[in-house]
Amino acid sequence: MSGCLLVLSISMSAMSTLDSLLTIYDNEVARSAQYREAHQQRIDSLRNIRPMSKAIQIRIAREYQYYQSDSARAWFLKLIDAPEPYRTQAYTGLVQLSSSIGKYGEGFAIIQDVTSTPDSLSVDWLEAVWRLHNEAYAACRMPSFADYLQSQAQIYYDSLLHEMARQASYDTAIRLRYEFLQASDADDIARALKVNDTILSRTTEWSHPYAIEAYSRYTLYERLGEERECLVWLVRSAIADVRCGITDNGSSWMVAKECYEAGDLERAYHYSDYSLTNASFFNAPTRFIQTYALGHEISGTYEHRLHNYYIRLIIALVALAIALVVMVVGVMFAWRQNRRLHALNKEMQAMNAQLRSINHQLKEADKVKEQYICRYLEVYSDYIRRLTTMARKAGEKDPQAFMDREMENFYRSFDDTFLSLYGTFVTDFNELLKPEARITPKPGERMTVEMRIFALILLGITSSAKIAELLCYSPNTISNYRVKMKNAAVGDRDTFEQRVQQIGR
Repeated sequence: MSGCLLVLSISMSAMSTLDSLLTIYDNEVARSAQYREAHQQRIDSLRNIRPMSKAIQIRIAREYQYYQSDSARAWFLKLIDAPEPYRTQAYTGLVQLSSSIGKYGEGFAIIQDVTSTPDSLSVDWLEAVWRLHNEAYAACRMPSFADYLQSQAQIYYDSLLHEMARQASYDTAIRLRYEFLQASDADDIARALKVNDTILSRTTEWSHPYAIEAYSRYTLYERLGEERECLVWLVRSAIADVRCGITDNGSSWMVAKECYEAGDLERAYHYSDYSLTNASFFNAPTRFIQTYALGHEISGTYEHRLHNYYIRLIIALVALAIALVVMVVGVMFAWRQNRRLHALNKEMQAMNAQLRSINHQLKEADKVKEQYICRYLEVYSDYIRRLTTMARKAGEKDPQAFMDREMENFYRSFDDTFLSLYGTFVTDFNELLKPEARITPKPGERMTVEMRIFALILLGITSSAKIAELLCYSPNTISNYRVKMKNAAVGDRDTFEQRVQQIGR
């Protein structure tokens, strides 16, 4: 019984710590621009030192290394012809940078230029080369070359362990790193955690090295299956990166992923947005692609949940209003309903007048045609919903059939209006598709569903949720149509929608 209570106590403590850390991380992400500014000021102060020694140049390059990849590369390249130890430090930094930004070929080319390294830097060099091969192996999609990269990574790893063992007797930091790797390789997680404790005790809290060691601890707890505890250290790593003004941080998007999987969409959305901003600033293509894929998924889910939330809110408000009317008005309900219908009828008349006005303006003001046609769609869609609501209240037997008839009229009106402005749209749109994927409207129709979706995109409405609202489809259906048309596009699928927007320009 006492053992169960101890496990429960530890679990509750981890939960409390994680909640507190996430709150801290929320605040730190909100202040991330200030931390980046402080990082930039540190760099600027170093760049203003005169005369500028090689040691200062190395410090500048390292400040840029996890902050802005292009600048870091430029400063490291300045030092490849410098005397030792600066030359090896520069080559090591370039190899590390190649791993971070996914330019593995450039890293392999750099390795060929290095024939020897100072004894004091051999561990750092071998570790950088090992990690480059390991990262390239993880990203490789060619089995035969992947096997080669894996074997090379193992060779460099063995060399690294051998060099660490040689230097462990007189360098405590290297000894601790060596012991950690040995324990981790042996799957002795308890020993690895103890060594990690020692390393963390010798590391300045919330520094960049602290972020790296916290991430290492996260991986250990992950191997143990301690979900809450590993998340505690993942968030600690992310907090340290924010406070250091680091933009090459994998922890942030992983925290976003964990929050997303846990159903905390609000945090996941903000964290993924922060990660995407960092990836763009750091300018690492691999990191940006990795972060963008997650951010896109989170954003779509977040928008869908917001949409559902607003629908539920509206339904709840309507239900509350009806309940209050029933309670307060009672016998006056029928009279009030008639009054509301009368007011709604006036609104419909006003909307009809507005629609006629918009139609007239669309014909006479060609230069603002897109703005008016978008407004036209919004008003017409709202008009149909209101008519459907009136039909339901008036006792219509099949409101859905009533709405379907109105939507057919809406589509026909939209097709006529749009094609009066873009008369060659159907032909021009098909020219952007592969011959076997081209679309022909059915007899009696002027455009298909796909054409209407991309007609709205041409008009500047790019949100799937908004298009779905206007055409009365689900956002998922709209997204599927968009992907289908992109896959059928002639040329680059990623520029298909931009090319559609150029039709008639």
